[in-house]
Amino acid sequence: MNTQINEVNSFTKEIEVIVSWNDLEETYKSEFNKFRKGISMAGYRKGKVPVALVKSNYGKSFEVDFIDKNMDKFFRKAVDAEKLHPINRAEISDLDFSEGLDFKFTAKFEVIPEYDLPKYDKIQIKLTRYTPTQTDMDKALEEMQSRFSTLETLDEGAKSGDYVECDLQELDESGVPVIGKKQEGRFLRLGEGYIQGDAEKILLGIQADEKRSVVVTMDDDSKVTYEVSARKVQELIKPELDDDFAKMADPNAETFDQLKEQIQKQIDKSLEDDYNNAKQNEIMNWFIDNTNFDPPTSMVNNYIDNMVEDLKTKSAEAKTMDDAQLREIYKVTASRQIKWYLIQEKLMDEEQINFSEQELKDEIQKQIDEFKDKNPDVKKYFKKPQNKKRFKDELEVKRMFEKLEKNTTIKETTKTTDQLRKEQEKEAGGKK
Repeated sequence: MNTQINEVNSFTKEIEVIVSWNDLEETYKSEFNKFRKGISMAGYRKGKVPVALVKSNYGKSFEVDFIDKNMDKFFRKAVDAEKLHPINRAEISDLDFSEGLDFKFTAKFEVIPEYDLPKYDKIQIKLTRYTPTQTDMDKALEEMQSRFSTLETLDEGAKSGDYVECDLQELDESGVPVIGKKQEGRFLRLGEGYIQGDAEKILLGIQADEKRSVVVTMDDDSKVTYEVSARKVQELIKPELDDDFAKMADPNAETFDQLKEQIQKQIDKSLEDDYNNAKQNEIMNWFIDNTNFDPPTSMVNNYIDNMVEDLKTKSAEAKTMDDAQLREIYKVTASRQIKWYLIQEKLMDEEQINFSEQELKDEIQKQIDEFKDKNPDVKKYFKKPQNKKRFKDELEVKRMFEKLEKNTTIKETTKTTDQLRKEQEKEAGGKK
């Protein structure tokens, strides 16, 4: 077998393969004889049809069958000899073979590109650390209040903050109902979501069995007119923020002050987790931006395929979108994610990141001890090999980042969560 390698790009190879007739003649004749034994024709017993007659009637069919059976074998033998490891299905071209002649073909396929990691003994990143404010506590308590609140039906008209259970009928520009655009049993809260500003003013005072028309501004700034048919008006009755509420909200809290202490710990932990996640993301971005190679197209396309499929199973809106449009949206993200995946594999090898069986066993036991009261099935969970492997992978990634963080210098700025919310509101307003 003769082979010649051509490099199309950093991750695409093309191999030209020639298998001489002398090398495959014995195999060809052996397979032909087996094929002939299954042939029967008028005037001849099965397996006794003359060779020349079989070839004249079935020769081309047998050659196609021979190619199908042996192509992959010859391809695998060729790439193994060249110490290449294809990561996708090869594209075959320039195929040429018939009895008595050499078997020739060209295969194009992708491989993991060769590349060098940047020097990462001095990684430099920028991060913002967010500090909590009273607003965080107020929002957390308000959310808790809502969870333990009750709805009370009112006889009088709706005021700001009340809920209106209603049917919504979309109207056209002339005020005529649009067929197929009726929503029944919806809940509107005055002063929230789309029912703010002028829309809220129109619905203030609405009572059960009353109809009013309201113009709603949608996310894309379009205007939609609805006829609101109120079924009932309900007021949200919130519990008092006192010691009794604290005991109801958290069985471990005896007083309202203890509840606030627990909430503050959760807020602080959440912000610290967000900071650490942002740190890892910035380290990832540093490697992606400073490692010079292009990720293989087949890996990127597979990633996009999975993202699009996952989105369409979760979003009714995505099902109506053009696949090409969705693929373009995810193209950059997929390329960076695949690049990081390959970088991470190399980092794992270079840093010799690995958890021994005993270390893994110890870590699993810690999880079981910590969560056995909250989740009695935790032990059963880790008995499944795929869950055990997933946990091991997570531990190894964590260990890798711990090593990388030792080489990382952070230029840190500090902002309050109030500043973050204002920035988010400004950004959301700019997108409309």
